[in-house]
This record gives sequence, C-alpha cells and structure tokens, in this order.
Amino acid sequence: MLIDILDWDWKLRIAVEAGAERRGRLSKGLAYGRDFVIRGRVRAPGELQGKAIKVTLSPFGRKVKFGRGGLQQIGDLRIPTAGSHCDLEATLMLPEDAIPTTAASLATLWKNLQIITLNECADGAAISHYFFGVHIHSNLEAWANAE
Repeated sequence: MLIDILDWDWKLRIAVEAGAERRGRLSKGLAYGRDFVIRGRVRAPGELQGKAIKVTLSPFGRKVKFGRGGLQQIGDLRIPTAGSHCDLEATLMLPEDAIPTTAASLATLWKNLQIITLNECADGAAISHYFFGVHIHSNLEAWANAE
C-alpha cells in the first residue's frame, strides 16, 4: 500500500498508571506515550485509492522483541468503527531511538509511506514492513499513478 502523507502531529499522552492511585496519592506514577499521528490518502493499490487513512506511529523500547518468541508483526491495518473521520487506520511500531529522526524527517523530507501487509482479511491485515520515502521509486510509478 502506498500512502501520500498529507500532514502529521506528535501527540503526548499522559495517564495515571494502572493501580497507581492509592488513598488519594500516586504510589507508582504517570504513564506517558509520544505517538506520531499521520493523516494520509491511499495512492495504491487502485481498489483503495483515495481512501483517507490515519496512521499512528507508536514508539517502543528495547525490551520489545520480534521474531521467534516475540512479536510476529510490526503493526496492523484495520477498518475503523462507524463514526470515524477516516476510511482506514493503521498502527506501526517505531523504535524509541528513531523518534528524533522521525520528527525531523516528517517535517522536512518524507512525502509518502509504503506499507507491506500480510494475513489480509475483511476487516484488516497485519503489517510486516513499512518504509518512508521522499520520491516514489521508478519501479512503482505505474502502480502508484494508475487510475
């Protein structure tokens, strides 16, 4: 799937950790997250062309493992529930170490996002790979510009 990036935001979420509130005091503390939210439009494949998509890049730390004994995918693609402001939603995992580069590149360079899916079904798919790009690679131009 090829997505044109229309705009993005860097959200900061703060919440009280589960079980942290005890007798009106915080015993453990606050949980926070720094998600990037990208608003885009699907460019290809043709059957999804023009659909609005919201992509959340969710940072993860060094303890998260992939492959055997760990996670088998780096994100998911789904059709949102009724009332959503987009046609599709995706969540992609982003290494915490990549946050500064991601913020700088979204602001200055990256124009598109390519997502490789697997295990597609009627309500979504798993995501195995993703790539950001400045230009559409020449071997993908016909696919990306098909009408």
